[in-house]
Amino acid sequence: MVNKSKKAAGVLLSLLGGIFWGFSGSCGQYLFAYHGTDSKWIVTIRMIATGIILLALSAVKHRSKIFGVWKGKKNLFCMSAFTLFGLILCQYSYFTAIEHSNAGTATVLQYLSPVMILVFVCIKNKRLPVFSEIIAIFLAVGGTFVIATGGDIGYLAVSTPALFWGIAAAVFLACYSLIPTPLLKAYDTPTVLGWGMLAGGIILFPVFKPWKIMPEISFSLIAALGGIVVFGTVIAYTFYLEGIRLIGATKASVISSIEPVSATVISAVWLGTEFSGTDIIGFIMIISTIFIISFWSNKSKA
Repeated sequence: MVNKSKKAAGVLLSLLGGIFWGFSGSCGQYLFAYHGTDSKWIVTIRMIATGIILLALSAVKHRSKIFGVWKGKKNLFCMSAFTLFGLILCQYSYFTAIEHSNAGTATVLQYLSPVMILVFVCIKNKRLPVFSEIIAIFLAVGGTFVIATGGDIGYLAVSTPALFWGIAAAVFLACYSLIPTPLLKAYDTPTVLGWGMLAGGIILFPVFKPWKIMPEISFSLIAALGGIVVFGTVIAYTFYLEGIRLIGATKASVISSIEPVSATVISAVWLGTEFSGTDIIGFIMIISTIFIISFWSNKSKA
């Protein structure tokens, strides 16, 4: 009975984590549409605020190790690479893709990252992909083609900047997944993520100059920004990690892949974003690769 309740809690937390991630993308779309912000402003504010919150939470439990991630050349190099490629460029490319399209499309394109990681692993291990992996790659490429062209090779249904930044977000999300692995073995995730977020926000502050884009302060602005920082980052990530603890990384990652579905539905219902039939087909093709890759991973470990 206890195991069943733990599994149910793990499933629920992983599900909520993915839904909140999708919700944060729609909050970004809302800020672009109704408050005149841009991706530079959102990313800078989000990273600084999230970094402060996560480090404050981490300091309560891991105060003695909180500065360890910056000690030693290996740690310093890894944290610097994670901050630049895994956080700054990942965050900026994702929200810029939303700015040029919508939360649903940008989030689905970002979910090309598992296939990119798969290709990287094949190259690193000097092996050819197996049949299921080939299917996943084919669906990922095909899904991107369908979203980009609407099924018509002579027509571009998504703007070139949206497609570019969406694919870039997938590349840097893959970096986000791969780069911090050595650090996460030695330090808790909130510490690594918190320092990366805060350092990235401090770097971007004089570069993006968010004070020059300051929108009019209102309840809706603060609520949407809170949705990105609190629900879409701190709570979503905490729920996801707890889901991993209760049901394992593979199951949690598959369940949390409801994120693009969440972003699409919330964007359509809340913001009135319209998606065509070909968009939905492309979305399904890309999202299905996550399940194929996860299934293959389980079979290979059996």
